[in-house]
Amino acid sequence: MTLEEKMYAVVSPVVHQCFPVKGPFAIHAPVAIWERLGGTPIYFMDNTAADKSHVIVRVTFFETTAIKAATTMKEIEKAMVSTDVFLSSPRTEPVTIADENPDGFYILAQDFNVWFTTN
Repeated sequence: MTLEEKMYAVVSPVVHQCFPVKGPFAIHAPVAIWERLGGTPIYFMDNTAADKSHVIVRVTFFETTAIKAATTMKEIEKAMVSTDVFLSSPRTEPVTIADENPDGFYILAQDFNVWFTTN
């Protein structure tokens, strides 16, 4: 299972519309989008790659009200840390992202450390 498949398995029960990197052009909230922000490569002393990978994943959530955004972002955080699909811990608290459109979304983003099996 790829990281993208694992993320979908964890986030989709909370937010049905969830996508890696970007979503469809014209979409309605609620929407969750995640992206890889790098991580720490892990190699053994003999220079062979470990069977686990570390990646920093940012989950960005779009909603129509600030309260719904905050509540659902907390549900996403709970899903990320309680899953047995991978090992995850919050790296940051949710951060508000301004939407310049007057009819825009309430947007929160949160980063997670994710450790997952690569095979």
